[in-house]
Amino acid sequence: MSDYNSTPLKPGREVETPPGWDLAEQFDPFEASLGPYFQRMHDGAREFAFLLDDRHINAQGVAHGGALLTFADAALGYAIWEATDRGPCVTVSQQSNFLSAAAAGDLVTCRPEVVRKAREVIFMRADFKTGDRIVFTATAIWRIWPKQ
Repeated sequence: MSDYNSTPLKPGREVETPPGWDLAEQFDPFEASLGPYFQRMHDGAREFAFLLDDRHINAQGVAHGGALLTFADAALGYAIWEATDRGPCVTVSQQSNFLSAAAAGDLVTCRPEVVRKAREVIFMRADFKTGDRIVFTATAIWRIWPKQ
């Protein structure tokens, strides 16, 4: 089994954990290739972070939407995993609105919220920020699979 907690970067290059954050577990190889992602408890809630580097930048020199949306899916997924007692879930839909740009070196953070949890679906949302500035918002619906 591969170790998905390591990020495949150029040889000799590492992403340092930002002060006050811990490395988030990464189980998905696609997400691991874009990360690492970070987590912390802050004011009683779990927050997630993504440090942008040159791998995440588009031709216009700002963060690529696909990298940000992958982080959104991962961060909401971590929160759902916690809300469902580590139950298996899959994304049904995700909607996002980009409000401003982020650049290499920016730390994008979010605090996912459970909007509503039903028996088979869970509704989530989060604002994704750099400092106090909202970069984008995301809402998502996830399907909760029955535990086997």
